[in-house]
Formats: sequence, structure tokens, C-alpha cells
Amino acid sequence: MPGDGLVLASDERADLLVDFSDLQAGTELTLVNTARAPFDGLPSGAGAADPGADPDALLVFPQVMRFRVVAGEATRRPIPNELAADYRPPSSSELVDAPRRAILLVEREVEGEPNMLTLRELAPAGENDPGPAVTVTESGQTDRYRVAASHFEDATTFFPMLGQYEIWRLINLTGDTHPIHLHLDPFQIVSRRAIRFQIPDGGIEDRDLTAAVSVERDPADTLDHRIDDNERGLKDTIRVNPNEMVEIAVRFTTYSGRYMYHCHILEHEDRDMMRPFVTMPEELMPFMG
Repeated sequence: MPGDGLVLASDERADLLVDFSDLQAGTELTLVNTARAPFDGLPSGAGAADPGADPDALLVFPQVMRFRVVAGEATRRPIPNELAADYRPPSSSELVDAPRRAILLVEREVEGEPNMLTLRELAPAGENDPGPAVTVTESGQTDRYRVAASHFEDATTFFPMLGQYEIWRLINLTGDTHPIHLHLDPFQIVSRRAIRFQIPDGGIEDRDLTAAVSVERDPADTLDHRIDDNERGLKDTIRVNPNEMVEIAVRFTTYSGRYMYHCHILEHEDRDMMRPFVTMPEELMPFMG
């Protein structure tokens, strides 16, 4: 358990083992949410939950759960060193040839209406391809993309094969943290890295996007972009903070068909931050190019 509290976004879960045996009967403990809303990825330490803390810095209803300790015999149980015996992270050889997909998290201001939030799926673009483009620069190499899909109703562009690992790059170009949730199967976080980006005036259009992304820290960025210890197991929701690119290893193994991935903040997915994907049986792999 981190000393400054556990960071969980909407739809994230954690199994906590709590030892109340050294507390007197009648003791009350309150679990408090100290995060700001909208959440910008900056830590809100456990000290913010102190009764003497500024109440204006907390949410309107920060109390999540209250425990009341009752009298009884304390029974201590050993905790195994390995809690998840069935978990194995993918090896580097399993990921070296994995297909790569890139998704931009984008917020577009709309005059007189709520802002629209979208998952912009990217496709490779040549230097001579006309129209707006997104460039991603890493270690001196620049890749050029165009937006292949912007809205939920756009044509499906993701067709992952069952049993095959893929790397999905989630690149956040907004000022909020987005908990991105994939339906059907869990995944594994591979990396979380700082980015800096530039979007020219008018660069965010309804369907197109012009942006330059570099995998390096922005001088104004104060986040540490580490992978938390509780994020190293299997996940079905991952936090993507501002100025951040998160890579996840995805492998669907159960069913073929149409599924979704989306931001798990209700207002965001309702404002178009949701896209479909179709899982394909292995038998169709020779026909998918």
C-alpha cells in the first residue's frame, strides 16, 4: 500500500487486506477520496483526508466507506508472497512482432455545447498523403499517421486475431486523466512514458486532426509517469494521464465478435469517447493481409 494512498480511477479495483487487530473496540476508520475532479494525474496525499484539511480541496461527498471495529478475538493469518499464482507477463519474444495500434485521446471544444471527447484511431500515412496528419517522434524517428476513425459510428478499423498479442498505444492529448477500459479480456501494461505535443490553431476538427507528438517530457510537466506497483498485474482498465503515452499488451482469447473500448468516465463515453473492435477467429488470419 503506497504511503500517500492508493490511486484508483473509475472502474479500477484493488483487493486490500486490512488488519484491525491492534485497534480498540469502537474505533472508527473512514475511507476518503482525496482526488480532485476532473483528475489531472497529480497526487493527492493521504494528509488531505485529515479532519483538519481544507474541505474545499475535497469532493462534495469524499467519504467512501466507514469501518467500525467491534470486540472479538484477533486471528492473524499468514499472507503468501505470491498472491496471483496464475499470472504470467508476456515475454519480449511474444511482443517483438506484435501488431501496433495507436489511439489519440482528444478533446474538441464545441461552441455553445459540451466539449466532445474522442478516441482517434490512427493509420500509417505516407509523406505525400494529402490532408491533416499526426506525427509521432521517438528516439529520432518520426512516424506519420492520418486519422482513420474519430467517432463511435465510424467504420471499424481494429480487427485483432484471437490468441495473438497486440500493442495498443494510448496517447493523451487532453488535460484530464482517462481510465480506458477494454471489454472481453484483460491486458498488461507495458510502459507509461511522458510526451509533449503541439496542436496548431484549428488543428482539432470534427474528424481530422493535425498534431506533432514527441516521446519526451514537456518542461511544464510535473507528473512522474511511473507504473504503480498495483498496475503490474492483469488489468481491464488503465489510467492514461495528461502528457502521457501508455502502451498495453492486448490478447483476446475467448470469443470472436464485436466489442468496445472506452473511457470509463460516464460523461466522456457519452460524449463519444468510445470505439468498437471486432475479434477474429484464427482461421481468418490468411485473409486479413
